[in-house]
Amino acid sequence: MKKIVLLALASLAIGTASAQEVTYVEDCSQGLLMNRAKDNWFITAQGGTNIQFGHNDIKADLKNRWGANAALYVGKWVTPQFGFRFGANWTMSKGACPKGALYQKMNDGSIDGKYYPEKFMGIGPEFDVLINLTNWWCGYKPNRVYNAVLHGGAGAYWTQARRYNHHSDGYKTEGDLMWVNAHNTFLFANVGIMNNFALSKRFNLFVDVQYTIMDISRAMESNLAISAGFTVNLGKTDWNCPVTAVCPTWKYTDAEGDALVARLANADNKISDLQKQLDDCLKRPVKQAPAQNCEGLCTVYYPINKSNITARDKNVLRSVANVMQENPNKKYILTGWADNYTGNEEINTRLRNARVNGVKAYLESCGVNPDQLDARIDANNLTDFGIKSAPLDRAVTIKEAE
Repeated sequence: MKKIVLLALASLAIGTASAQEVTYVEDCSQGLLMNRAKDNWFITAQGGTNIQFGHNDIKADLKNRWGANAALYVGKWVTPQFGFRFGANWTMSKGACPKGALYQKMNDGSIDGKYYPEKFMGIGPEFDVLINLTNWWCGYKPNRVYNAVLHGGAGAYWTQARRYNHHSDGYKTEGDLMWVNAHNTFLFANVGIMNNFALSKRFNLFVDVQYTIMDISRAMESNLAISAGFTVNLGKTDWNCPVTAVCPTWKYTDAEGDALVARLANADNKISDLQKQLDDCLKRPVKQAPAQNCEGLCTVYYPINKSNITARDKNVLRSVANVMQENPNKKYILTGWADNYTGNEEINTRLRNARVNGVKAYLESCGVNPDQLDARIDANNLTDFGIKSAPLDRAVTIKEAE
């Protein structure tokens, strides 16, 4: 009797909604879809200034510790929250050092009798990991102007130092300086925050604050850099969302409203009559009948647009596998379902096949003989109770073959 009541209500709902036009829109509340490998690439160029904070560098005046830096990167956003970049980093740093140190400025006098001005130039490769904190904490929005991006990475510097140009006769002058290979390559690591402002989908400006530890294996000197730059986005720049069905709000005329009220009153009368029949059935004595095996052995349900098996369903399927192994002569029908209210036929067919093949593969991994399993799909709805009951149609059913 309960099935009769549900069918009556479903028929009424379907009859009311049949004249409505269903539209399909992207719903980002259900998550985001992964873009193709060639999408969401970018090129970044930046330049700015830095100040040294090494143990010896603080001996120099603050104004003599400012240098310059620049970088050029190519990168990709894998998701709206996570990405990476790689490229070349150039720096010119100033500070202080003991007399005779590798990067001592040859034409400058002593700072305090013990320390001398230091200046070196380094260039080398760098790899960084990017985390968009704004999209992570506040959710992805394609038209957001400001994004805070945390970045951290490592690289290596090939360095140069200022040296006198020694002539063939050994003569040199204080003004005869040049950059020469310092024969010293060292590693560095950095972390920073990029304040990114989107001028358009293709072009962004940013201000970056970065802290770097240099010569990791030995001196452990560090500097703080402030840079400005721009980013050019290539290919597809936004992210797609799953498609869901939306029914427009129905607007009734007075005549349609009166007709609906009459239909609802008629439905109420039918429901009252069905309830009376149900009560009468409940009052009748129950006749004992021999127990029979249930036709349906198991049903696995899935969220929208998903085909993976949860840990809870795996526990159930292991029990199902035990039953099948205890009955090796029996065959079982596995049917993949998807609701026909959302998505299109191509997507739903893919989901049906993915769901039923996933259950079949898991049962086989539990030791079930593949010859006992008949995997198929059904293009109809499993329950057909309407769009509000669509989750009941996203399933894989397991039944004993007749």
